[in-house]
Amino acid sequence: VAAARLGSKWGYIDKNGDVELDFVFSKAGNFNNGLAPAKKDGPHYGYIGRDGAWVIAPQFPRAHEFDRGVAQVEDMAGDFFRTGFINASGNYIVKPKFASVTPFDEHGLAVAALGGNPMKYGLVNQKGQIITSQAFRKILPFREGFAQVQYHDGFGFLDTTGKLVIPTVFQKVSDFSEGKAAVYSEGRCGFIDTTGAWAVEPEYSRCMDFRDGKAIVFKGGQQAGLIDATGKLIIEPGINRLLDFNDGRGLVCDEHYQFYYITEQARFYDGFYEKASQFRHGVAVVQVDGRWAIINQQGIEIIPPKYDKIGQFENGLAKVRIKGFNGLTNLLGELIVRPDYEYISYAGEGLFRVEQGNKVGYFDMDGCWVWGLQD
Repeated sequence: VAAARLGSKWGYIDKNGDVELDFVFSKAGNFNNGLAPAKKDGPHYGYIGRDGAWVIAPQFPRAHEFDRGVAQVEDMAGDFFRTGFINASGNYIVKPKFASVTPFDEHGLAVAALGGNPMKYGLVNQKGQIITSQAFRKILPFREGFAQVQYHDGFGFLDTTGKLVIPTVFQKVSDFSEGKAAVYSEGRCGFIDTTGAWAVEPEYSRCMDFRDGKAIVFKGGQQAGLIDATGKLIIEPGINRLLDFNDGRGLVCDEHYQFYYITEQARFYDGFYEKASQFRHGVAVVQVDGRWAIINQQGIEIIPPKYDKIGQFENGLAKVRIKGFNGLTNLLGELIVRPDYEYISYAGEGLFRVEQGNKVGYFDMDGCWVWGLQD
Protein backbone atom coordinates (compact mmCIF):
# COMPACT_ATOMS: atom_id res chain seq x y z
CA VAL A 1 0.00 0.00 0.00
CA ALA A 2 1.05 3.61 -0.51
CA ALA A 3 0.29 6.79 1.43
CA ALA A 4 -2.05 9.12 -0.48
CA ARG A 5 -3.54 12.52 0.23
CA LEU A 6 -7.16 13.52 -0.25
CA GLY A 7 -7.70 17.19 0.48
CA SER A 8 -5.85 17.92 3.71
CA LYS A 9 -5.99 14.34 5.01
CA TRP A 10 -3.86 11.29 4.35
CA GLY A 11 -4.81 7.65 3.99
CA TYR A 12 -3.57 4.53 2.18
CA ILE A 13 -4.45 2.92 -1.15
CA ASP A 14 -3.39 -0.34 -2.79
CA LYS A 15 -2.08 -0.84 -6.33
CA ASN A 16 -5.63 -1.12 -7.63
CA GLY A 17 -6.55 2.26 -6.17
CA ASP A 18 -8.79 0.76 -3.50
CA VAL A 19 -8.73 2.55 -0.15
CA GLU A 20 -6.99 0.40 2.45
CA LEU A 21 -7.07 2.92 5.31
CA ASP A 22 -9.43 5.90 5.49
CA PHE A 23 -8.20 9.47 5.03
CA VAL A 24 -8.07 10.42 8.71
CA PHE A 25 -4.38 11.31 9.23
CA SER A 26 -2.90 14.81 9.12
CA LYS A 27 0.47 13.30 8.08
CA ALA A 28 1.43 9.80 6.97
CA GLY A 29 4.51 7.97 5.72
CA ASN A 30 4.95 4.67 3.92
CA PHE A 31 4.85 1.25 5.53
CA ASN A 32 8.10 -0.53 6.26
CA ASN A 33 8.39 -3.65 8.41
CA GLY A 34 4.62 -3.47 8.86
CA LEU A 35 4.71 -0.01 10.47
CA ALA A 36 4.23 3.53 9.15
CA PRO A 37 4.84 6.90 10.83
CA ALA A 38 1.65 8.93 11.13
CA LYS A 39 0.13 11.90 12.91
CA LYS A 40 -3.58 12.20 13.55
CA ASP A 41 -5.08 14.71 15.98
CA GLY A 42 -2.18 15.95 18.05
CA PRO A 43 1.27 17.41 17.31
CA HIS A 44 3.20 14.16 17.74
CA TYR A 45 3.96 11.20 15.48
CA GLY A 46 3.40 7.57 16.32
CA TYR A 47 3.43 4.38 14.24
CA ILE A 48 0.40 2.53 12.90
CA GLY A 49 -0.02 -1.05 11.78
CA ARG A 50 -1.69 -2.22 8.58
CA ASP A 51 -5.09 -2.04 10.31
CA GLY A 52 -4.58 1.67 11.08
CA ALA A 53 -4.34 1.14 14.84
CA TRP A 54 -1.54 2.66 16.86
CA VAL A 55 1.26 0.16 17.50
CA ILE A 56 3.55 2.84 18.93
CA ALA A 57 1.61 5.67 20.56
CA PRO A 58 2.13 9.25 19.28
CA GLN A 59 5.02 10.75 21.24
CA PHE A 60 7.66 11.96 18.79
CA PRO A 61 7.88 15.50 17.35
CA ARG A 62 9.48 14.00 14.24
CA ALA A 63 9.55 10.40 13.03
CA HIS A 64 10.94 8.51 10.04
CA GLU A 65 10.10 5.21 8.37
CA PHE A 66 11.36 1.93 9.74
CA ASP A 67 14.33 0.26 8.11
CA ARG A 68 15.24 -3.31 9.06
CA GLY A 69 13.49 -3.02 12.41
CA VAL A 70 14.94 0.40 13.34
CA ALA A 71 13.44 3.89 12.96
CA GLN A 72 15.04 7.27 13.46
CA VAL A 73 13.05 9.65 15.66
CA GLU A 74 13.76 13.22 16.75
CA ASP A 75 13.09 15.11 19.95
CA MET A 76 14.20 18.37 21.50
CA ALA A 77 17.37 18.35 23.58
CA GLY A 78 17.87 21.83 24.95
CA ASP A 79 17.30 24.28 22.11
CA PHE A 80 17.91 21.82 19.28
CA PHE A 81 16.42 18.67 17.79
CA ARG A 82 18.45 15.51 18.28
CA THR A 83 18.07 12.11 16.61
CA GLY A 84 17.83 8.72 18.25
CA PHE A 85 16.75 5.18 17.28
CA ILE A 86 13.78 3.06 18.36
CA ASN A 87 12.89 -0.59 17.76
CA ALA A 88 9.57 -1.97 16.51
CA SER A 89 8.22 -1.99 20.08
CA GLY A 90 8.82 1.74 20.39
CA ASN A 91 11.66 1.31 22.89
CA TYR A 92 14.76 3.43 22.50
CA ILE A 93 17.86 1.73 21.19
CA VAL A 94 19.64 5.07 21.53
CA LYS A 95 17.97 8.14 22.98
CA PRO A 96 18.13 11.29 20.83
CA LYS A 97 21.71 12.59 20.97
CA PHE A 98 22.95 13.03 17.41
CA ALA A 99 22.76 16.44 15.74
CA SER A 100 21.58 14.70 12.57
CA VAL A 101 21.69 11.23 10.99
CA THR A 102 21.44 10.24 7.34
CA PRO A 103 19.13 7.35 6.33
CA PHE A 104 20.66 3.89 6.78
CA ASP A 105 22.32 2.52 3.66
CA GLU A 106 22.36 -1.03 2.30
CA HIS A 107 25.12 -1.88 4.79
CA GLY A 108 22.97 -0.81 7.73
CA LEU A 109 25.19 2.22 8.33
CA ALA A 110 24.45 5.94 8.61
CA VAL A 111 26.53 9.08 8.93
CA ALA A 112 25.91 10.81 12.27
CA ALA A 113 26.75 14.41 13.09
CA LEU A 114 28.50 14.24 16.45
CA GLY A 115 28.79 17.94 17.22
CA GLY A 116 31.71 20.33 17.47
CA ASN A 117 32.73 23.43 15.57
CA PRO A 118 33.40 22.66 12.82
CA MET A 119 30.99 19.72 12.90
CA LYS A 120 32.52 16.24 13.23
CA TYR A 121 31.04 13.05 11.80
CA GLY A 122 31.14 9.33 12.51
CA LEU A 123 29.60 6.11 11.20
CA VAL A 124 26.80 4.62 13.28
CA ASN A 125 25.19 1.19 12.93
CA GLN A 126 21.58 0.23 13.62
CA LYS A 127 22.44 -0.61 17.21
CA GLY A 128 23.35 3.04 17.67
CA GLN A 129 27.05 2.22 18.03
CA ILE A 130 29.65 4.56 16.54
CA ILE A 131 31.99 2.23 14.63
CA THR A 132 34.61 4.76 13.51
CA SER A 133 37.59 5.18 15.83
CA GLN A 134 37.96 8.88 15.07
CA ALA A 135 35.75 11.78 14.04
CA PHE A 136 36.00 13.16 10.51
CA ARG A 137 35.26 16.52 8.93
CA LYS A 138 33.34 14.76 6.16
CA ILE A 139 31.99 11.26 5.41
CA LEU A 140 30.25 10.64 2.08
CA PRO A 141 27.96 7.70 1.16
CA PHE A 142 29.50 4.31 0.45
CA ARG A 143 30.13 3.28 -3.11
CA GLU A 144 31.50 -0.15 -4.00
CA GLY A 145 32.15 -0.74 -0.30
CA PHE A 146 34.19 2.41 0.34
CA ALA A 147 33.28 5.85 1.67
CA GLN A 148 35.22 9.08 1.13
CA VAL A 149 36.37 10.78 4.33
CA GLN A 150 38.16 14.01 5.14
CA TYR A 151 40.41 14.38 8.16
CA HIS A 152 41.90 17.85 8.55
CA ASP A 153 42.90 18.69 4.95
CA GLY A 154 43.48 15.14 3.67
CA PHE A 155 41.12 12.67 2.01
CA GLY A 156 41.00 8.87 2.17
CA PHE A 157 38.53 5.97 2.41
CA LEU A 158 36.69 3.92 5.05
CA ASP A 159 35.45 0.37 4.57
CA THR A 160 32.10 -0.88 5.89
CA THR A 161 33.63 -1.92 9.24
CA GLY A 162 34.49 1.73 9.90
CA LYS A 163 38.21 1.12 9.42
CA LEU A 164 40.31 3.72 7.62
CA VAL A 165 41.74 1.42 4.94
CA ILE A 166 43.18 4.09 2.62
CA PRO A 167 44.92 6.88 4.60
CA THR A 168 43.83 10.51 4.32
CA VAL A 169 46.91 11.54 2.32
CA PHE A 170 45.27 12.82 -0.87
CA GLN A 171 44.38 16.39 -1.80
CA LYS A 172 41.10 15.28 -3.33
CA VAL A 173 39.36 11.99 -4.17
CA SER A 174 36.30 10.74 -6.05
CA ASP A 175 34.13 7.70 -5.33
CA PHE A 176 35.23 4.24 -6.40
CA SER A 177 33.83 3.23 -9.77
CA GLU A 178 34.59 -0.14 -11.38
CA GLY A 179 37.20 -0.80 -8.69
CA LYS A 180 39.14 2.44 -9.16
CA ALA A 181 38.99 5.91 -7.65
CA ALA A 182 40.38 9.13 -9.10
CA VAL A 183 42.68 10.83 -6.58
CA TYR A 184 44.90 13.92 -6.58
CA SER A 185 48.44 13.95 -5.25
CA GLU A 186 50.82 16.90 -5.55
CA GLY A 187 48.43 18.58 -7.95
CA ARG A 188 48.24 15.66 -10.39
CA CYS A 189 45.45 13.13 -10.89
CA GLY A 190 45.58 9.35 -11.31
CA PHE A 191 43.62 6.29 -10.18
CA ILE A 192 44.10 3.96 -7.21
CA ASP A 193 42.72 0.46 -6.73
CA THR A 194 40.93 -0.80 -3.62
CA THR A 195 44.24 -1.46 -1.84
CA GLY A 196 45.32 2.16 -2.31
CA ALA A 197 47.99 1.25 -4.90
CA TRP A 198 48.31 3.24 -8.11
CA ALA A 199 46.34 1.63 -10.97
CA VAL A 200 46.98 4.62 -13.27
CA GLU A 201 49.90 6.87 -12.39
CA PRO A 202 49.10 10.52 -11.51
CA GLU A 203 50.00 12.31 -14.74
CA TYR A 204 46.79 14.15 -15.56
CA SER A 205 45.37 17.53 -14.58
CA ARG A 206 41.86 16.09 -14.07
CA CYS A 207 40.16 12.69 -14.17
CA MET A 208 36.57 11.51 -14.44
CA ASP A 209 35.17 8.23 -13.10
CA PHE A 210 35.48 4.94 -14.97
CA ARG A 211 32.36 3.79 -16.80
CA ASP A 212 32.13 0.74 -19.04
CA GLY A 213 35.90 0.28 -18.64
CA LYS A 214 36.78 3.79 -19.84
CA ALA A 215 37.55 7.12 -18.18
CA ILE A 216 37.99 10.67 -19.46
CA VAL A 217 41.30 12.30 -18.50
CA PHE A 218 42.60 15.81 -19.04
CA LYS A 219 45.96 17.36 -19.72
CA GLY A 220 46.16 21.11 -19.38
CA GLY A 221 42.94 23.07 -19.08
CA GLN A 222 40.31 21.53 -21.38
CA GLN A 223 42.26 19.02 -23.49
CA ALA A 224 40.57 15.68 -22.87
CA GLY A 225 41.29 12.11 -23.87
CA LEU A 226 40.04 8.61 -23.07
CA ILE A 227 41.82 5.73 -21.31
CA ASP A 228 40.93 2.07 -20.81
CA ALA A 229 40.99 0.16 -17.50
CA THR A 230 44.76 -0.46 -17.78
CA GLY A 231 45.49 3.23 -18.28
CA LYS A 232 46.20 2.85 -22.01
CA LEU A 233 45.12 5.86 -24.09
CA ILE A 234 42.23 5.17 -26.45
CA ILE A 235 41.96 8.83 -27.48
CA GLU A 236 44.97 11.12 -26.99
CA PRO A 237 44.19 14.23 -24.88
CA GLY A 238 43.36 16.90 -27.43
CA ILE A 239 39.58 17.17 -27.51
CA ASN A 240 38.32 20.45 -26.16
CA ARG A 241 35.58 20.14 -23.54
CA LEU A 242 34.81 16.41 -23.64
CA LEU A 243 32.06 16.28 -21.01
CA ASP A 244 31.06 12.64 -20.86
CA PHE A 245 31.59 9.26 -22.50
CA ASN A 246 28.87 6.64 -22.14
CA ASP A 247 27.16 3.99 -24.25
CA GLY A 248 29.94 4.30 -26.83
CA ARG A 249 29.39 8.03 -27.43
CA GLY A 250 31.31 11.03 -26.11
CA LEU A 251 29.53 14.32 -25.48
CA VAL A 252 31.54 17.41 -26.48
CA CYS A 253 30.86 21.13 -26.07
CA ASP A 254 32.84 23.29 -28.52
CA GLU A 255 34.08 26.87 -28.11
CA HIS A 256 30.78 28.18 -29.46
CA TYR A 257 28.88 26.18 -26.82
CA GLN A 258 27.42 23.83 -29.39
CA PHE A 259 27.10 20.18 -28.37
CA TYR A 260 27.96 17.16 -30.47
CA TYR A 261 28.87 13.47 -30.09
CA ILE A 262 32.02 11.51 -31.00
CA THR A 263 32.82 7.79 -31.25
CA GLU A 264 35.70 5.92 -29.57
CA GLN A 265 37.75 6.65 -32.68
CA ALA A 266 37.28 10.40 -31.90
CA ARG A 267 35.28 10.76 -35.11
CA PHE A 268 32.59 13.42 -35.30
CA TYR A 269 29.21 11.78 -35.03
CA ASP A 270 25.80 13.12 -36.04
CA GLY A 271 25.16 16.91 -35.87
CA PHE A 272 25.27 19.91 -33.56
CA TYR A 273 22.79 20.61 -30.79
CA GLU A 274 22.05 23.66 -28.65
CA LYS A 275 22.11 21.49 -25.52
CA ALA A 276 22.53 17.76 -25.03
CA SER A 277 22.72 15.07 -22.35
CA GLN A 278 24.85 11.97 -22.04
CA PHE A 279 23.58 8.72 -23.57
CA ARG A 280 21.75 6.46 -21.13
CA HIS A 281 19.91 3.26 -22.04
CA GLY A 282 20.83 3.94 -25.68
CA VAL A 283 19.12 7.34 -25.89
CA ALA A 284 20.04 10.99 -25.29
CA VAL A 285 18.02 14.15 -24.71
CA VAL A 286 18.95 17.03 -27.08
CA GLN A 287 17.73 20.56 -27.79
CA VAL A 288 17.05 21.80 -31.33
CA ASP A 289 15.64 25.29 -32.08
CA GLY A 290 14.72 25.73 -28.43
CA ARG A 291 12.76 22.48 -28.22
CA TRP A 292 13.78 19.17 -26.69
CA ALA A 293 13.95 15.85 -28.50
CA ILE A 294 15.21 12.30 -27.91
CA ILE A 295 17.67 10.59 -30.25
CA ASN A 296 19.09 7.07 -30.37
CA GLN A 297 22.73 6.10 -30.97
CA GLN A 298 22.24 6.34 -34.73
CA GLY A 299 21.16 9.97 -34.35
CA ILE A 300 17.59 9.12 -35.31
CA GLU A 301 14.91 11.16 -33.57
CA ILE A 302 12.74 8.93 -31.42
CA ILE A 303 10.85 12.01 -30.32
CA PRO A 304 11.07 15.08 -32.57
CA PRO A 305 11.88 18.50 -31.03
CA LYS A 306 8.56 19.51 -29.50
CA TYR A 307 8.88 19.61 -25.71
CA ASP A 308 9.86 22.49 -23.40
CA LYS A 309 11.76 20.02 -21.23
CA ILE A 310 12.56 16.30 -21.07
CA GLY A 311 13.97 14.76 -17.90
CA GLN A 312 16.46 11.91 -17.59
CA PHE A 313 15.12 8.37 -18.04
CA GLU A 314 14.61 6.36 -14.86
CA ASN A 315 13.11 2.88 -14.90
CA GLY A 316 12.53 3.35 -18.63
CA LEU A 317 10.37 6.49 -18.20
CA ALA A 318 11.09 10.22 -18.44
CA LYS A 319 9.06 13.30 -17.56
CA VAL A 320 8.16 15.59 -20.47
CA ARG A 321 6.80 19.13 -20.22
CA ILE A 322 5.03 21.35 -22.70
CA LYS A 323 3.35 24.69 -21.98
CA GLY A 324 3.79 24.15 -18.24
CA PHE A 325 2.15 20.73 -18.12
CA ASN A 326 3.86 17.39 -17.42
CA GLY A 327 3.53 13.84 -18.70
CA LEU A 328 5.57 10.64 -19.09
CA THR A 329 7.22 9.01 -22.11
CA ASN A 330 8.99 5.67 -22.52
CA LEU A 331 12.22 4.77 -24.35
CA LEU A 332 10.30 4.25 -27.59
CA GLY A 333 8.98 7.81 -27.48
CA GLU A 334 5.46 6.66 -26.67
CA LEU A 335 3.43 8.84 -24.29
CA ILE A 336 2.54 6.78 -21.25
CA VAL A 337 0.86 9.74 -19.55
CA ARG A 338 -0.23 12.73 -21.61
CA PRO A 339 1.26 16.11 -20.56
CA ASP A 340 -1.91 17.36 -18.86
CA TYR A 341 -0.66 17.73 -15.28
CA GLU A 342 0.90 20.57 -13.30
CA TYR A 343 2.93 18.15 -11.20
CA ILE A 344 4.06 14.55 -11.52
CA SER A 345 6.38 12.51 -9.30
CA TYR A 346 7.22 8.90 -8.49
CA ALA A 347 5.34 7.87 -5.33
CA GLY A 348 6.84 4.40 -4.89
CA GLU A 349 5.26 0.96 -5.26
CA GLY A 350 5.22 1.45 -9.05
CA LEU A 351 2.88 4.45 -8.81
CA PHE A 352 3.11 8.03 -10.09
CA ARG A 353 1.34 10.87 -8.31
CA VAL A 354 -0.16 13.60 -10.52
CA GLU A 355 -1.84 16.90 -9.67
CA GLN A 356 -4.29 18.91 -11.74
CA GLY A 357 -5.51 22.02 -9.96
CA ASN A 358 -6.66 20.85 -6.51
CA LYS A 359 -7.11 17.29 -7.71
CA VAL A 360 -4.72 14.41 -7.07
CA GLY A 361 -4.51 11.02 -8.78
CA TYR A 362 -2.20 8.03 -9.25
CA PHE A 363 -1.02 6.19 -12.39
CA ASP A 364 0.79 2.87 -12.60
CA MET A 365 3.91 2.26 -14.74
CA ASP A 366 1.73 1.49 -17.77
CA GLY A 367 -0.07 4.83 -17.55
CA CYS A 368 -3.32 3.29 -16.30
CA TRP A 369 -5.33 5.06 -13.62
CA VAL A 370 -5.01 3.41 -10.23
CA TRP A 371 -6.80 6.19 -8.45
CA GLY A 372 -8.57 8.81 -10.55
CA LEU A 373 -8.31 12.55 -9.93
CA GLN A 374 -10.10 13.55 -6.74
CA ASP A 375 -10.26 16.68 -4.61
